[in-house]
Amino acid sequence: MTLFFKKYPYQLLLIFVGIIWLLILCGLLDIHLQKIIFPDAGNYNESATNLYWHLRGHCYRPLLMASIYGFPLLFGASDTDLYGIATYINIVLWLILIVLMFEIIQHYVSKKIAFWLSLLFVFSVGITLFNFHLLAEIPFLFFLISSFYFLQKYSQTKVVKWLVIALSILVLSMLIKPGSKFFAILLLIYFSKILVLHYKQKVMIFLYVSILLCLTQAAGLKYQFGDFTISYIDNVTFHNYLFSKADCYRKGVEYTQIDNPRAEYLFTKKVHEQKKIAKEDILEQIQNNKINIVKAYFHNFTWNSLSGNIIINSYSNVLNDSNFPKIQSSLYWISKYQNRMMTVLGIVLSLFTLIKYYRKDVFLFFTALLVIYIIGISGISSDQGDRFHIITYPFTLVLLANYLKSKPFFAPLQK
Repeated sequence: MTLFFKKYPYQLLLIFVGIIWLLILCGLLDIHLQKIIFPDAGNYNESATNLYWHLRGHCYRPLLMASIYGFPLLFGASDTDLYGIATYINIVLWLILIVLMFEIIQHYVSKKIAFWLSLLFVFSVGITLFNFHLLAEIPFLFFLISSFYFLQKYSQTKVVKWLVIALSILVLSMLIKPGSKFFAILLLIYFSKILVLHYKQKVMIFLYVSILLCLTQAAGLKYQFGDFTISYIDNVTFHNYLFSKADCYRKGVEYTQIDNPRAEYLFTKKVHEQKKIAKEDILEQIQNNKINIVKAYFHNFTWNSLSGNIIINSYSNVLNDSNFPKIQSSLYWISKYQNRMMTVLGIVLSLFTLIKYYRKDVFLFFTALLVIYIIGISGISSDQGDRFHIITYPFTLVLLANYLKSKPFFAPLQK
């Protein structure tokens, strides 16, 4: 054990600090006493029971997300047990991704600096609180970080197996959150020549299986609901958020996320019809309501860039502690300014990296592109706080480490 600690002191210390931070937040916000279940969590729970109890898919939540959170059902857990068990699954994935982030960062700066940069992520209030809920943020970020860990190994060694593993994990991330599909497709196209040249290598089985799982997901929804798609959630999101707000601007009425009449109407229809209604609405507004679409997008983007974590204010003062409101507002304030700082830093460093490392470093280039991609699509959804942007934090810290590497104080020791 002593030898293990001597070999991995920073990694173990990060895990220890992470666990202590989780316990502190749990105590400050009485998280162990909270009963809140977010609507999305109900969807994920339903997708898990669909998969393990009924062997069928879910129209909004893909099968890998369902399999990760739902496997306790195989061992006698009830559907309500999944909400609590999800916390333990999330924490394990969160701690692993922290270590992977440290491993990526230490290639650019000294281990000590990599440790302090990693702590900035550990103490991110927003992402830490997602550990306590059956939501996709932690598993999704775990898959992204894992993918980029192997992409960095490929960038440094040019060994094709690392590229294949990286792309396989990235493709699988679509079955956690379908929003990554365009980015995953882009990388598959970019590396297609290399993949074709090595299509007979044994390691390619990982990529073939990941693509097959995505095709299975799409074929399953085609069989169940009528459309060959990984998920119907993208159509619902566009219709109920961005285009609903744009329509409200056009009509001169106030947009509300809760009690949204357009959303209520859409959910009275079957998902195949929802997709059709959403597509028709999108085409109509692109033709006749362009200005308000742009206005709605930038309002959403600004709101999601400036506000704090949506989970914090959802918690109630269970024990009627007089200090609870102050603690709650303080943590929200911290999450708000963490979001603002990391969003600005992410955009600036990404643009700098895209310009400087275009065609020079494939890992840094796609890291920057991922940050821009995720921050950019946050404008599609309304009133989400830092929910989109926290996914970019570890990648922004990687870009920051790369920026700092040219400074003598931060540089890693020469081997």
